[in-house]
Parts: sequence; structure tokens; C-alpha cells
Amino acid sequence: MKFFKQFLVVSFLCVQCIGYTQSNKLDDITQKYDTYLNELNIGMAVLIKKGNKTEVSSIGKFNIDENSVFNIGSATKKMTAILLLQEEEKGNLKLSDSIGKYLSPIKNIDGSLTIETLLRHRSGLGELVGGQLKPTFFSKHDSIYATNFLDKIPPENPDKKGKYNYCNTNYILLGHLLEKINDKSYFDLLNERIFKTCNMENSYPYVTKQIPNLVHPTQHAKDVFDDLDYRFFTRYVYAAGSIASTLNDMMLFYDHLFTKNTLISKASLNKLIKFDDADYGLGMMKSTINDVTYYGHGGNNVGYAYREYFNPKTNDIVMFVSNTMQMPFHQIVKDEVMNYSIGKTIPIRIDKKVTKTFEAYKGTYFFKEMNTNVQLVEDNKQLYMVLNGTKLLMISYEKGILNADKYGISLKTNPKNENELIFRQQGMEATIKRI
Repeated sequence: MKFFKQFLVVSFLCVQCIGYTQSNKLDDITQKYDTYLNELNIGMAVLIKKGNKTEVSSIGKFNIDENSVFNIGSATKKMTAILLLQEEEKGNLKLSDSIGKYLSPIKNIDGSLTIETLLRHRSGLGELVGGQLKPTFFSKHDSIYATNFLDKIPPENPDKKGKYNYCNTNYILLGHLLEKINDKSYFDLLNERIFKTCNMENSYPYVTKQIPNLVHPTQHAKDVFDDLDYRFFTRYVYAAGSIASTLNDMMLFYDHLFTKNTLISKASLNKLIKFDDADYGLGMMKSTINDVTYYGHGGNNVGYAYREYFNPKTNDIVMFVSNTMQMPFHQIVKDEVMNYSIGKTIPIRIDKKVTKTFEAYKGTYFFKEMNTNVQLVEDNKQLYMVLNGTKLLMISYEKGILNADKYGISLKTNPKNENELIFRQQGMEATIKRI
């Protein structure tokens, strides 16, 4: 079954006059997750800006807050798009121009593709970064950063050409295009045209260990700060995911973009948020939660996860950051926080006596479809599922169901048979039996 195989792979990628509140009702929602995040050795921060009031909640380890610096990952893409719109306003290019007009021939790249086609991820290009994030991040071979990565772009997929297919290669090429036009570093352009313009004093074009107050990234509960290498961000993820910023600075960015219109004209802004049938604009996504429309573009990179939800009608914003590649408990935390942000109170209660509640189900089970054993064990007063050597913290917020939200996995009990559990992942399910 495909989803079981996927699990195996995953187991082994100042706004003026704002009043800050550190002890707040938001804490009442988030603090229930503090114990679990500490157990997982990771940290998380949530920020809600509503009108002139901002609430921030920090949970878990590493003391992440609104001033902590982290890699925003693919949220970099909207800033790349803004730099291109600025060039169009100056008359230096048109989004309808072919990239071949500016870039010399590159292996496996169709020079007739337009700038807008790349901005909208409809090029069909092969993925240059994607699944190689972790191997490259942890590589100790200096030669990897001396390679001409553009020569390593895989062949395009003709079936995906013209269709939405998220691909980092698009924005990596657009970064090189910006440098070619300006005869200047992409990173200098970010500093001059976005960070300085928006007074984003704690934002940086790329991650480096030298950045003050940089959140230590983690991978599988291990601090991997020592593995950081600025070349990974400058020469690899580049214009698709290099930027480091703070929750505070990202608020400033949205204020300047949508309220003060200091980055691009209103006409260009309309282009940025002209969403297609995939709800993707130019480096910007659209989503609907609780019948409210939000704009934003989150990001995942090794050691960091970031989400942002900007309400264009009210200019309110909700942001999440964690120092691990997958946002922990993201769905349930997001549900609660997004409800709270619009005045709804539908609290999710986590079973604090989970080891006792599921006492009868501890043990070893055989997973026929994967031909392997699954264990449900207690350790340090917490409940874990052990699968193929991977130990997953399980929590329960629905009767009879254990969840490992990080991997989208749940175990459902059978009240009539304590010797079996139903394993669920991504809409698929299988019965595992005690041995």
C-alpha cells in the first residue's frame, strides 16, 4: 500500500501601536501542548495580530518567541515574486517574457517558458531540490556546493506542463534571472528592496550560524545547529527558501505589502494575489478556514516549519513557527488557534491520563501489510508507537483514538476486541493484530 511506503520514507524535508500580551487567553489554548513538545525536544510559537493587539504564546523548548530568528523556507517565494513585480514596474521586464530572453540556455530548460509560468508553478520543470533537502543539508562534502546545480536540473515532465505542479526549480531560476537583470546578488536585492523598506531589522537573506537569536533547528529531536551551513541556503535552496526572519518582521512585511503599499503598486499587488484554479497566485497561496479567506505562503525546511494566514479584509494575521521540519500537532493546534482568532471557542481536550486510558492496548502487534511489528509502549509516563525503529509520541483528543499528528497517523481501538487496532494514515486503513 502506497501510504505505508510513504511513512517508511518520511521516517528516515513593528507595526506601530501594537500592544503585546505575553500572558493571555492564547496561552490557555496552547499550553496544553507544552509537555508534549518538551518530550519531543522541540519548540513552537504562535502569534495572533488582531487590530492593534498582538498575542504571542511560546511552548516547548528553545524559548521561541516573536523575536526569534528562523528560516521561513518557501515563504521566501513571495518575496522573489515581489522583486520581479518591482522589475516589471521599472520597465525592465514583463511577466509574459520568456526566460530565455534573459538566461542563456540551460540543460533541460525550455527557454520559451514565461516568467509568469514559473511564478505559478506551471512549467513542468524537474525538481532540483525537493527530496534531496535532508541529504544535502547533512552532507559533509564541500564539493557539493562547488557543483553547477543548474546543470543538474532533471528533465521536464511534459504531462505537467501548463498544470499546477509545485516545484522549487521555478523560483531558483527566477532568482538567477533577477541577478542577471540587475548585475547584483539576489541577496542584496532582498536587503535593499524588502528588508530595509519594511524596517525588517532582524531579517536576513539567508541562514548562517552568525545570526543573533537564531533558533536552533532540530531533526528527530536532535539539535542540528552545528550542521548549519550558509552554503545550503545561498547555493542550494536559494531564491526558493533561503530567508531568515522573525514573526515580528513578517508582520511588518504584511503591513507594508497590503496596508502601506510601499513594496509594489496596487496594480502589481492585484497580480500577486490573482489566484488560479489551484488557489496559487505569484508566490502566494489562498486558503479558506471557517469561511474566512486567508493569503500566505508557509515553508518547510530542515529544522524549521512556518505557517502564516493573513486576512485581507481585516489585515489580521495568524502565524506559527516551530524548529522542526514538520509542524508538530499542526492540525489540532491550527484548528484551535484559527477558531480563537475569530472569536470561536471550541477547545480540544488532550487526555492527560493516556497511558491509563489505553493500558489494555499496550503490547506488540503484527502489521500484515507492511510485514512488520508495531509496538505500543509506555515511557516516562507517555505513550509511544514504535514502528520500524521510529518512536512516535501518541496523544489522544478523541475517544478511543491515538494520534501521531506529525505523520498523519492514528490508531483506533476496537472496544469489542482489545487484541487489535486500526492503523490509519492519509485516508487509508489496516487492522493490526496483537501477537
